[in-house]
Amino acid sequence: MNYSKINTVLWIFWLLYWMISARGNKKTMQRPKPGLRLVVIVVVLAVGVYLYQHHSPRLDMRILPDTRQMQQLGTACTAAGVLFSIWARRILGTNWSAAPTIKEDHELITAGPYEFVRHPIYTGILLALFGSIVLANGRLRDLIIFVFAVVLLWGKLKIEERLMLKAFPGTYPDYKRRTKALIPFMF
Repeated sequence: MNYSKINTVLWIFWLLYWMISARGNKKTMQRPKPGLRLVVIVVVLAVGVYLYQHHSPRLDMRILPDTRQMQQLGTACTAAGVLFSIWARRILGTNWSAAPTIKEDHELITAGPYEFVRHPIYTGILLALFGSIVLANGRLRDLIIFVFAVVLLWGKLKIEERLMLKAFPGTYPDYKRRTKALIPFMF
């Protein structure tokens, strides 16, 4: 069984779902200036491209065994992450936006996966990336790329947190105190 192809199909399914479900979202009322976020995205993408194109014995060094079980675990994590992020996206509904924004009649969603983490879409994406990149490939290069993805999403998360605190000053602080950001009950 070719687990790499299965992971690719899972990501294509995720991308198609994301594109189709983006239709009909609420009108954007407020968004932060893209300055720093844009710089971070460009740097992260440039480093990612460099790491994938630059071959060196150190970067190609295996940090995880290349076994069928590791491939299966990677595909299971990819599938779980894709499904978790899609579930979160469905629950978020028309409040969703690719960039951190406040929508017209924005609602604070705390149901479904938002009961477990404040940013379940990011949790799902990171789990899927960890499975399809780190576990499936198992090289140092893949771990570094994953860390850059974490940094990118963490920066975006911080921008969203500021917007939510501003939009929901009475309810978001309590939600933030009782619900972890990315990993249920931990972080």
